[in-house]
Amino acid sequence: MAPVGIYRRCQEPQNMAGGMGAGTAGYGALLSGGGRPVLALYAVHAVSFLLWAVLLATVIGKYAEMSRELEKLRTDQALLRANGSDMTKQLQILRSNQSGLQGTGGALTQKLENLEADLKTTRQEVATEKAQMENSQTMLRKETYRILAGLRNINASACAVCPPNWLLYAGACYFFATTPQHWSFGRSKCQAQGAHLVIINDSDEQSFLAQKIKGKEYWIGLHDTGEEGKFTWVDDSSATYTNWDFGEPNNQGLGEDCVMMLSHGRWNDAACAGKVEGWICEKEWSC
Repeated sequence: MAPVGIYRRCQEPQNMAGGMGAGTAGYGALLSGGGRPVLALYAVHAVSFLLWAVLLATVIGKYAEMSRELEKLRTDQALLRANGSDMTKQLQILRSNQSGLQGTGGALTQKLENLEADLKTTRQEVATEKAQMENSQTMLRKETYRILAGLRNINASACAVCPPNWLLYAGACYFFATTPQHWSFGRSKCQAQGAHLVIINDSDEQSFLAQKIKGKEYWIGLHDTGEEGKFTWVDDSSATYTNWDFGEPNNQGLGEDCVMMLSHGRWNDAACAGKVEGWICEKEWSC
């Protein structure tokens, strides 16, 4: 019995050695066959880490860009606030200037109204004085005619007021010649009688002559033979009163330098060498 037990105890270390060899072989087999999933897991973790790193870098970049844009917006906002402050100041200045201009405009308006009122008053005064002067002139003219008529009646035997066939008006004598001739001929005839071609000084004298022409045309003493467009009377005085027909003077044909009174009383420039129905002489009345 003893030997057999001793034999078994001798065999057990060998069996154990064999078992350990078998276990070592199994672990190597595990490492050689079952280690691939672990490497794959490591690779997945590495890729995930890389993706997280890229994502983090992208987020950091975006954050930096947004920070720069925000800073730029803050700068622009500050500039806009500064500009808004300047514009507010300018608006206040403009409002102040507007108030000043409104005040000045009000003062000017008041001055203008005062001037208009003064002008209206002056015009009324001038119109009143003019009416009074015209009334006085009319009364004086009537009184003069009355005196002249009395003198003519008193001195009829010794002094004629005007020569025969001459008409008396306002202290002057007028003769209406009815022979068709040119302007220079009529002027010479008037001078031969101690007179001159008629010089018309105002609308009253014009009205008197227009009533006497009886639908005929007559030369008068106005001309521009010295300087074209500068009309003067035969005594070289300027024409302070005129009664031109519509559209006259027109110097038609560049040769109308003498003036005639048309049949309706208005004036027309005509060629001096042309002939009209007559001429009007004038001379001062004397006894």
